[in-house]
Amino acid sequence: MKKLFITLLVTSFIGCAQVKKEPIKESIVEQKTMVVGDQYWTLDFTYFYKGKETETVILQYEHRRDCFEAMFKMKKEANQKPNQSGGGYCKKLFVDGQEKTDKDQLGFR
Repeated sequence: MKKLFITLLVTSFIGCAQVKKEPIKESIVEQKTMVVGDQYWTLDFTYFYKGKETETVILQYEHRRDCFEAMFKMKKEANQKPNQSGGGYCKKLFVDGQEKTDKDQLGFR
């Protein structure tokens, strides 16, 4: 009985013992993830004739101010023709973490 108790005690200690393993050598490469959204301001401008869409123009600009100036210029030119008008909007996709630069300001240059 004593031998059985000692055998069970020894096997339980061996079973619970942690086996030391050599650490796996992995090359840890730090990947810098850049947050990328739109790089340019996009102007979507639509021309209308008698209230119906006739043409859509899509242009890209580096600066926000250039986009807005082009939009207002195109709108003014479209309104000078009879029964014709136009409208558009400037957009740029920003994602979380993307920093705004001086090119994204609407202020005067």
